[in-house]
Amino acid sequence: MALASRPTHRRARRWLLVGALATVVVLAVNAAIAARSSAPARQLAEQNYLDQVSPLIQDSTQQGRDIDALRTQAVTLSGTTIIDRLDQLVASTAQSFAAIRRIAPPSSMDTAHDLLVATMGVRADSAKSLRQAIANALGGQTLTAAAAAVGQVGAEMEASDRTYQLFVHALPSGGTGAPTSRWVSDPTTYEQANLSVFLSSLRASTSLVPVHDVAVVLVLTEPAPVSLNGSTQVLPVSRFLNLQIVVADTGNQPERNLMVSATMSPSAIGPTEVFRDFVNLSPGQRRTVSLGGLRPEGNQPTTLTARIDAVPGETNLGDNTKTITFVMQ
Repeated sequence: MALASRPTHRRARRWLLVGALATVVVLAVNAAIAARSSAPARQLAEQNYLDQVSPLIQDSTQQGRDIDALRTQAVTLSGTTIIDRLDQLVASTAQSFAAIRRIAPPSSMDTAHDLLVATMGVRADSAKSLRQAIANALGGQTLTAAAAAVGQVGAEMEASDRTYQLFVHALPSGGTGAPTSRWVSDPTTYEQANLSVFLSSLRASTSLVPVHDVAVVLVLTEPAPVSLNGSTQVLPVSRFLNLQIVVADTGNQPERNLMVSATMSPSAIGPTEVFRDFVNLSPGQRRTVSLGGLRPEGNQPTTLTARIDAVPGETNLGDNTKTITFVMQ
């Protein structure tokens, strides 16, 4: 009896093994089918999300362009109009932020969505801060404080642009299909020298009396400095020194035939060397004057003074001159 039962037990074990193997195969097939069937659904959900957020991102991009346009046109507008347009910008950025927050992303895009919400939040806050900074500037805040406040807003806008790029990189598609969005196309716009010119022009444009004011905004050397030794710029040795002198009309009156000069002392050809050119400026306008061919003396501390002529009626003469000290070595 015992011998007769052994084949039966062997067959039973074989059938158990076959059944277990079949179960494993079925589960694997089901898992593969489920994976294949869930991929289109996930892709559809992700595309649906992008379809919802893309118009809002495009609205945000246009809001950044509106800021650029307002900055360009500001010197031709009244203070009331400027603040009204900034109020509209504050309202529209707040609406975009609220709309983005209401969108529920698929789980595969949670991280990307958080970054997009952060982008819109920073931009909405930046719009409010810009409105307040401009209002303070028009209200009599010191130029230094006003420029610092607007410069901080510019830094926040640049941060929002970087956060948006992180959003794009976090998308499962690697950014495919996401629109480009940037609020700061030219970071130099928010540098203190440029902001001082802009805010001075803005104040002058809102004045009912004629304001005559010009300034040297920036002096760039070619070759450019490679280091600083205290307050002395260290330039690489070159036979010639070329200059880019940025000047501006920060008043509300056009100014004509202004001399822009560069005086270098000492020079390789004598105690001083002077180059000059002439410009016309409209209110709020900046011009770059190129002066080239100055001959510096190597290994010698040298003073370079850039100057724009004072205009009749000008009272703020402190920014008509910029002086730098350099050595070529």
